[in-house]
Amino acid sequence: MKVGFIGLGIMGKPMCANLLKEGSEVYISSSTPSTNEELKQLNANVVDNYNEVAGNSDVLILMLPNSQDVYDVVVGNNLYKEMKPGSVVLDMSSITPEMSRRVAEQLRRVDSDYIDAPVSGGEEKAIEGTLSIMAGGDAGSMEKVKPLLEIMGGSVTHVGEAGLGNATKLVNQVIVANNIIALSEGVAVAEALGLDLNTMYDAIKEGLAGSNVMDAKIGRMIDSEYEPGFKLDLHMKDLNNVFESLEGDDGKLPITSKTKEIMGELIDHGKGNNDHGALYEYYQSP
Repeated sequence: MKVGFIGLGIMGKPMCANLLKEGSEVYISSSTPSTNEELKQLNANVVDNYNEVAGNSDVLILMLPNSQDVYDVVVGNNLYKEMKPGSVVLDMSSITPEMSRRVAEQLRRVDSDYIDAPVSGGEEKAIEGTLSIMAGGDAGSMEKVKPLLEIMGGSVTHVGEAGLGNATKLVNQVIVANNIIALSEGVAVAEALGLDLNTMYDAIKEGLAGSNVMDAKIGRMIDSEYEPGFKLDLHMKDLNNVFESLEGDDGKLPITSKTKEIMGELIDHGKGNNDHGALYEYYQSP
């Protein structure tokens, strides 16, 4: 099975590398020469443009920043016309459920199919190949792409029809954002009460307060180390997608609305490229 990969950034590059390490035949065309060279060393086939990537693909994987990027690459630039009959676009971008459905409809007109399979876990789990993957689409197409998903992910769940993968991801992003805020407030209280933060973490991590978010983010907060595993800008994009998908009814999500407000304030202060664990910086502001 020939695989194309478009979107070789913080997440996409290690995901692609894992496919190559497992012997997948992968076609790429990055605008970053060093990325092409790095993946070529793992036996990637470097071609001239995205159309060539698509034309060589039985499965075309996308890992793009937002809904409009997915639409522009697949539909706006007519890339879908290069797809082989029976091929599948495996879109692992985090976009709106509505855009997933629109792109799926366009692909089906040319006898291709579409699976939306966004991920959770950030750069660390992308490197490890242990991402949590939530996928929507036809069961037959899902079976075709599942071996690839199992290389990139530690868990793969088929949640229903196209669009429901991204609907599930939006739920994930609401919970993660609010967990980071809750953790940030707890750490702020601990500091105010004079606790040693590492000792506090050891004391509570096995109780009800413990979580994957705490394990992943508390070290960044303690060390003020915010190189991105997942950028604040991208998490804000996901929260915007939540409210867009709910027709902007902020009143139904008062906690998420406040989290989004805090996130927006930090982004306005130039912190959008920081890891989303940097939400803690809000509590450190003068």
